[in-house]
Amino acid sequence: MNLKVLKLIAIISFLVTFGVQENGVPNFILLIIYFCQFLYDLFNNTTSILWQGLITIPTSGLLVLFLRSKNYKILLGSFIILLLILVFITGLIYNYHRINIAFLLPLTVFVISSVYLITIVKKQKPDIKVS
Repeated sequence: MNLKVLKLIAIISFLVTFGVQENGVPNFILLIIYFCQFLYDLFNNTTSILWQGLITIPTSGLLVLFLRSKNYKILLGSFIILLLILVFITGLIYNYHRINIAFLLPLTVFVISSVYLITIVKKQKPDIKVS
């Protein structure tokens, strides 16, 4: 399987994973809502700011880095960080009792495709050590 296809499968499955909150929405919608609310709070005269909007900037950067990288160490690091972000934005920490198939299926696809991608990239190019 082509590496680009595996990367796209992993990114799409990350973005369509539903949250396990009471009104769980897919991650791409949640990230858009967070970012728009953050910008609205930042540029308008509001007394509080939705700080969850800041997570959208590194998340989108990590997704681009995951898509463009060919080094397995960078892929592994971005996979681990994206997995931690996924746990945070889906509300898994506090709502683990609401886990359903809309959460498990894309999460499983994300984990399996990412791990498979990382193993393929590691087998293709061994690290070059400079002495």
